[in-house]
Amino acid sequence: MSLNSIISSASAALIKTQYAISITDTNIANASDTSISRKTYSATANTTVLALTEGTVGRVTNSYLSKTMIAKAAEAGRTSVIDEYMQSYDAALGTTDGGDDLSSLLDAYATALSGLASSPTSSAEKSSAVSALSAVVSSLSDTSDEIQSLRTEANKSIADTVDQINSQLSTIASLNDQIAQGGATGQDLTDLEDQRDTALETLSNLMGVSYYTNSDNRVMVYAPSGDLLVGTTAASLSYTASSTLDASTSYPGAISGIYLNGKDVTTSLTGGQLGGLISLRDDILPDEQAKLDALAASLIDQVNTVANQGTAYPPPDTLSSSTTVAASDAFSATGSVRVAVLDSSGTVVSTQDIDLSAYSTMGDLVSALDAVDGLSASISADGKLVLSADDSANGVSLGALDSSVGADSDDFSSYFGFNDLLSGSSAADIALSSTISADSSRLPTGVLSADSALAAGDIGLASGDTTTVTALQSLLSATQDFPAAGDFAAQSSTIAGYAARFVSSAATKISQASSDADTAQSVYDYAKTRLENQTAVNLDEETALLTQYQAQYEANAQMISVARDLFDTLMSMVN
Repeated sequence: MSLNSIISSASAALIKTQYAISITDTNIANASDTSISRKTYSATANTTVLALTEGTVGRVTNSYLSKTMIAKAAEAGRTSVIDEYMQSYDAALGTTDGGDDLSSLLDAYATALSGLASSPTSSAEKSSAVSALSAVVSSLSDTSDEIQSLRTEANKSIADTVDQINSQLSTIASLNDQIAQGGATGQDLTDLEDQRDTALETLSNLMGVSYYTNSDNRVMVYAPSGDLLVGTTAASLSYTASSTLDASTSYPGAISGIYLNGKDVTTSLTGGQLGGLISLRDDILPDEQAKLDALAASLIDQVNTVANQGTAYPPPDTLSSSTTVAASDAFSATGSVRVAVLDSSGTVVSTQDIDLSAYSTMGDLVSALDAVDGLSASISADGKLVLSADDSANGVSLGALDSSVGADSDDFSSYFGFNDLLSGSSAADIALSSTISADSSRLPTGVLSADSALAAGDIGLASGDTTTVTALQSLLSATQDFPAAGDFAAQSSTIAGYAARFVSSAATKISQASSDADTAQSVYDYAKTRLENQTAVNLDEETALLTQYQAQYEANAQMISVARDLFDTLMSMVN
């Protein structure tokens, strides 16, 4: 080999080694960034004489582990967002240790009723019972509000996530173009490919996707529905979020779908953060609302039924219906109702049993009630049926007898809601009667005497009568039928038992969400670590490689120096 060839080959090797050193330096600089893969340099021979003058830059990859990691990112995204929301829900449920969970509050209400049963005339015990019932109502209402607040938040997050997804789709499409164009001109694509892998991982965490790389080195990305998201161009999702959700707002219907190329793909979006948010909004949280509503509806119905068959002691001077009526309304009823005016000690001032079948309109009924001695009946300006004692020192009491009013065959007081303790029909609108809340002495504790011979001067309501209090207490432990709600099948249970099951079920869901999130994150982390172990920079290896390259560089530089010295010597000899 001539000196010229030696110098040329050593110079080529010097350039190659210098480039390899720069790549290794870059690897070392990026060692802390696991999203950047390890870059390699592979040199090839240019001629049989001159070696190592050309080479290519590559990156260390593992397509199988990469696909696995990206797939696991979707499940980690889904479970983490569900866990986050369920932890917020957990805070709204209260704790058994703090006694502020629904089951504990019902137990406290039962205890307060027990105290009232022991002292039915005690103002303090009545106040305690009303306060305990108010706490139950507040718990139901507040929990419902929190569920809908979380649904609203999830719905808004869906819109934000859709925007993030569209941004990632655009990024991937742009990188595809750069990679395809750079590949055609022989450019180093490794950094662009790293960026694209990172964007794919982020995208999968957001919604879950499938993909493959085509012959042009473009990544073709598909939605779970099978629709193309990224090809030569990027598609985009569209979604319009409702501002506020309530228990009656659901998808499909009042909530818009998520559209891709004009197609509603909402139900197919089950993976990633987007899938978790949709599941929370449309399934998980509505299930909790449905069960809460079933409990609230039963409590409202049962409490009001018992309370309307009773009367407060002493009876109030005025009873006002919770329903709205008009004099022209048709009235259909059978049986009789007892209407009595009592003094503050429960002694009958006047009493009359009214045959309800004799009246066909509300106006007729009001006239009959108004004719009772010592009683005035009217329909107020806001449409309430009002019964008032003519003497404010007296009170009004009603006895159900065999009255049956309306299509549901309610007793007289229940039909009009004269002694309702609760209003509403679900957890979303349940409320404590404002009348009872303002004056706990109006809490029904006993019942008007049903003695057929009851007359003026008789005791119509005994001060120690606890019939209604006992009935209110008993209904919490009385078995009744609950409809299917959420993930609960139709069942027979007590109100207290249903509440306990609701709390227990919610706690199980919350715990499971946390466990699922931990498991999914661990699997994702493991897949990511396995990939990084093969593709990320190992600082020790790169340092050793740098030392090797530096030695090669020095050796080639020495070879050039020796060859030049020989060349100079030869030239000197010639001269």
